Amino acid sequence: MKRAGFILTVLLVQLCVTLSLGSVATYASTHDRAPSGLVIWGRNFSGLNRAEIASELKKNMPNAIIYQGKSFPLKLERSYAKIDNWLNQIFPPVSGVWYLDVLQSLIHKPVLNPVPELDRADIVSQLKAIGAQINKPMIPATISYMNHHFEKASGQNGRALNIDATFNKITNDHINKQVDAVVEEIPVQPASAEIDKIRDVLGDYTTYFSPQDASRTQNVRLAANAINNYLIAPGKVFSYNKVVGERTETAGYLPAYIFVGQEEIKGDGGGVCQDSSTLFQAVREANLKVLERHNHSLPVSYVAKGQDATVAYGLLDFRFQNDTKGYLLVSALTGNNWLRIRLFGVADPNHPVQQADGYPVRPDVFNEDFK
Repeated sequence: MKRAGFILTVLLVQLCVTLSLGSVATYASTHDRAPSGLVIWGRNFSGLNRAEIASELKKNMPNAIIYQGKSFPLKLERSYAKIDNWLNQIFPPVSGVWYLDVLQSLIHKPVLNPVPELDRADIVSQLKAIGAQINKPMIPATISYMNHHFEKASGQNGRALNIDATFNKITNDHINKQVDAVVEEIPVQPASAEIDKIRDVLGDYTTYFSPQDASRTQNVRLAANAINNYLIAPGKVFSYNKVVGERTETAGYLPAYIFVGQEEIKGDGGGVCQDSSTLFQAVREANLKVLERHNHSLPVSYVAKGQDATVAYGLLDFRFQNDTKGYLLVSALTGNNWLRIRLFGVADPNHPVQQADGYPVRPDVFNEDFK
């Protein structure tokens, strides 16, 4: 009985030794070799060691983009670090203690997915910096009404690096070290052809003020300058408060009389409602869609009762929509005692050309600089 137990013990020891030697032999031949079936970017890396795989992967990553013959290098250190971290999942860690490494190799299960990729945040950050060198702003065609005629300037197309498309191109190219940047053209908007269509007077209205009230006159002129030669695209909404801005002392506006309830008090920007009301009259003539308008709490002297458009920054606005088929140009000019606002655009049956020029009744004092 004792002899049988001894023999069994010897056999077990022999088996353990055999298994150990086999494991050691297997470890020695495979511990630094990629498992079978390791395919990355369409290439089989089975049987290659870690250093070989790392070298091949890094070698097949594009490290620059090209635009118009100029090369823009990419720094890939963070992407290389991602490859090294991914390889840690493929190859078992090495402690330097042989029996621990053998044990680790026995229990380690390599993770073949996901395939390593570029560090997106790092590459996108670099592409944005490169885009700053490639990008060119679009310069719109412009138009202004000065000295009784239109002055026009042609625009220029812009360009912009498409960050996402360029990143995807870099990610999917595992052959070339340099890839072409994806750069998109930004068409001129508005184009000269659209600007050239602006020729019809759709609205034309004039109101008058007393130049003796210097503070109020300055406010009227400042607001007129703010909206003068403002271009409104088809379908877009014009907001008086947004275009003119807050009427503050810093912006040059002075205290002048305004209506608050049934009283007149001095407030910054008094008088700018004459600009909004004159604009409203031109908008009415042009038959444009009014989205917001408010009346003063008391009648005003420069337009008929109920035909005004009061504004208060952050509270009351005057807004209308350009529902014509073309661009609309706002012309707001002031003379010694007058404010004339014209709307130039593209006439159609709903927005016909206006034949009258300005306010139908001239005041007693009228300067011929009106045109």
